[in-house]
Amino acid sequence: MTDLRLRFLSGDDIAALRLGPDEVLGAVEDGLRAHGLGRVVMPPKHHLSLEQRHHGHFNILKGYVEQLDLAGVKVIGDYLDNHLLGLPSELALLTLYRADSGAPLAIMDATELTWMRTGAVTAIGARLLARRGSRTLGHIGARGTARYNLPYLDHLFDFDTIRVTSRRAESRERFAAEMTELLGKPVIAVAGVEETVAGADIVVDASRLAEEETLLRTEWLAPGALVMPYGAVRSTDPGLPLEASKFVVDDWEQAAASEFGQYYHVIAAGQLRREHVHAEIGEIVAGTAAGRERDDELIVFWHRGFAVSDIAIGALALRRAEQAGVGTEVVYARGLRPI
Repeated sequence: MTDLRLRFLSGDDIAALRLGPDEVLGAVEDGLRAHGLGRVVMPPKHHLSLEQRHHGHFNILKGYVEQLDLAGVKVIGDYLDNHLLGLPSELALLTLYRADSGAPLAIMDATELTWMRTGAVTAIGARLLARRGSRTLGHIGARGTARYNLPYLDHLFDFDTIRVTSRRAESRERFAAEMTELLGKPVIAVAGVEETVAGADIVVDASRLAEEETLLRTEWLAPGALVMPYGAVRSTDPGLPLEASKFVVDDWEQAAASEFGQYYHVIAAGQLRREHVHAEIGEIVAGTAAGRERDDELIVFWHRGFAVSDIAIGALALRRAEQAGVGTEVVYARGLRPI
């Protein structure tokens, strides 16, 4: 007879682990490399849409990572009006399982972990696709993931200038003040997108819109800029991927299948196709495809987030929690017998 135990990690438990940028970047990069080498199983994410009722939807992400021998499932809500309830727009729960038996290993608050892994993919993409010596960052949006985009990007590039904007003045001012204190350098809040991205080497579009709207126009971008949009609704010029020197995605199958994604309608209309994709980011991490090759390339990296990154950072959190005795161990099932 067998007892099965699992570890529950709350948001406070995750915070107590104090996961540093280098270990987060390392774990997520290993996951991207595994994806690029085909050493994962990852169906496209699914959705439960409540947009017409509550301006929100759920994303269901699932996958398996060979090198970790772990499977994982994450459910994350994305609700546009959560700020009116005093909540972040995204709230997530991640479960991890032994791949050899299906036995559950952990349940954890994945809200902060989602922000971390998104920030890590943004930073890793910039390291491979931005110009060397990039000095200026323009960031659109101030939601949860932005709180890791800026620190992780600055950790790699040590920017001279960081400009941020968001639709709500109180949001961008608060975010700029928090980041100024955290980074120990000025982070400038500006009202308009054009002013934010003017002359920027790296542009991140982390906006969250209810309906498609062109916030970021291609003509505002500096020559040779790297642009990384990842909102659930299109906010850039629809033709931006076609005008870019290189268009990179995290996973094309997922991008083409999901109704929630920056360029979904452009894909559904047949205007943006697999042939327009230079590479998936995992292929560039693995060295089987080139990253930036010239300073004058306009590169677009559209990442939507996938289960492999969640499993990679979840495995890191679980390992650290077990080492430190953090979290709550509970009995999942007692006295199990073969049936």
